[in-house]
Amino acid sequence: MLDEMPGTRMLPEPVRERVARDAYDTIHQRNDFVVRAGDPVHSWIGVADGLIKITNAFRSGKVVMFTGVPTGSWIGEGSIIKTELRRYDVIAMRPTRVIHIPRATFRWLLDTSFEFNHFIIDQLNERLAQYLGTVEADRLTDPVARLARAISGMFNPVLYPNMQEKLPISQEELGELAGLQRQRANTSVKRLEAMGFVRAEYGSLVVTDLTGLRNYQEQEG
Repeated sequence: MLDEMPGTRMLPEPVRERVARDAYDTIHQRNDFVVRAGDPVHSWIGVADGLIKITNAFRSGKVVMFTGVPTGSWIGEGSIIKTELRRYDVIAMRPTRVIHIPRATFRWLLDTSFEFNHFIIDQLNERLAQYLGTVEADRLTDPVARLARAISGMFNPVLYPNMQEKLPISQEELGELAGLQRQRANTSVKRLEAMGFVRAEYGSLVVTDLTGLRNYQEQEG
């Protein structure tokens, strides 16, 4: 799995062998916490198979959904570099297998691998742009715009390089990603279908016009 994951597959074989010796995996069912906000950061997290979401709940009761993370993607590099407590919850949205690279191994990669440093810089740069977009999306009131933003965000070629045009996801999961109730998510999917941006299939969504999704703006009224 590590040989197929971005960030580790380009490493020299002796380095990959060290990472493989140190790494471990965990299995999670739907709605299981992978890690919780406030936990010490012990590892860099990769999704070997499944789907997780990054979220945070505030004292006011408001829940902010930052992003979903599909198979073949990593999260948490910023928390390891800053050596702070985890600032968000990571929750499995379906049965999911997670790879953990321990903090010490991650720091060793930063200290010894030029290629790995470039990968992490690219990750952090894209992550910043993604979260700025999340702040903007959180202010959207048009459910179709919220859903278009949530779907298109899953197709970031740097953060989620293994994504294909067919996104294996249920409409309930789409609603979670966009912060919408299932009925509103279903209605919004139909609107996006009518505009030719997506095509709903059983258990999946085919993106037929990614540019259109990314450029969709909140509608007046």
